[in-house]
Amino acid sequence: MNIPHAQVEALLREAAERKIMPYWQNLGRDDVSEKTRDELTTIADSGCESFLASRLPGLIDGSVALGEESVHENPGLLSVLHSDAPVWVIDPLDGTRNFVSGKTPFAVMLGLVHRGMTIGAWILNPIDGTMTSAEKGSGAYEDGTRLSVESSPQPLSSLRGALLTTFLPDSLRPAAEAGSGIFRSIGRIRCAGHNYPSFAKNVVQFLFYYRTLIWDHAPGVLIAQEAGGYVRRLDGTRYSPVDDRKGLLCAANREMWASIQRTLVPSISVVGSD
Repeated sequence: MNIPHAQVEALLREAAERKIMPYWQNLGRDDVSEKTRDELTTIADSGCESFLASRLPGLIDGSVALGEESVHENPGLLSVLHSDAPVWVIDPLDGTRNFVSGKTPFAVMLGLVHRGMTIGAWILNPIDGTMTSAEKGSGAYEDGTRLSVESSPQPLSSLRGALLTTFLPDSLRPAAEAGSGIFRSIGRIRCAGHNYPSFAKNVVQFLFYYRTLIWDHAPGVLIAQEAGGYVRRLDGTRYSPVDDRKGLLCAANREMWASIQRTLVPSISVVGSD
């Protein structure tokens, strides 16, 4: 499939400029609402999604758009992921809570999923304009510069990571919190659109998530993999954007992944194999 990267990136930049940045640190009381407990949405989320959903399908014949806000209103829309159509998976404003607070980071995230596989990914930082992207089998890039994770052996005590435990079950939380003290530093930024590019650029050496909604992780996982990272579910099985299982760990290589997995979730047996 011929993916029109330049046109996709231009649409993302236009969406951010027209639908997000006018509300940056400029939201009115009626511009913010609560979708569910601890989950916010804004006029910027809905406006950006509508803009992209109306334009992206025109870039690839037969493709359809699937946005986070639309799925919240109608979960049945997810069924399109099991069709033969290429699906543009839109996270119009990742890090909405940060955005509402007038803080960074936040991002626009987009994945292109076809027949159960993510084949394209884009993450835009609207503040500085940085675009991180990947195409399956073609590498990961930031504004044209190829990204590659550092895969040489490192002790756990030297690693920086992002550890997101908000949705971790009580049965797994104590071990993960105890294990986190082994590492050099742990970040807990709730913005996948920030964390995945940070991994691909070696700012952090691992990412740990429990909740893995498709719009948060399909683009990021492809970028991580195309930068050379090793990404698996917590039991070692492969990630797929179209399953609804939970738990995900990204690391620079398989050996590092295994050491981190044993440290953070020792009760989960690794059953996956390559």
